[in-house]
Amino acid sequence: MVMAKKNSRETNGSNLRPIAIVKGFVLSQFILLCISVALALAVYFSSWRASPELLNILAHVGVFAGAIWAGVSCHKKAWLHGIVVGLVAFVVLSWMGYGGPAFTSWLWWKGLLQMGLVAMLGGILGGLFGH
Repeated sequence: MVMAKKNSRETNGSNLRPIAIVKGFVLSQFILLCISVALALAVYFSSWRASPELLNILAHVGVFAGAIWAGVSCHKKAWLHGIVVGLVAFVVLSWMGYGGPAFTSWLWWKGLLQMGLVAMLGGILGGLFGH
């Protein structure tokens, strides 16, 4: 009888682990902070200027790493954990760096989809390493 309750609880319960999502998001923000400090130092002490394409790639790398960590930290549906980390990170970064209404721009929706796909791949990769 105890086994039946455990199995029904596992199938009926939520497959999302909020702590895994928070861990992935915090790691992605920490990596982005470290990248930002390194780029700020490089720009300050040299004549080099970062291009928008490089900044975009580095933002994706930070979120990808956070999605990997979320995938490693969860037990099921690592791809979904990665997507949630990517979407939350993108919305937070958009809110911090964009002054206008974000949801009305086609480029914003395109970036959201792109970040979600990159984060999904990170979650899948983390799920493969975590199990």
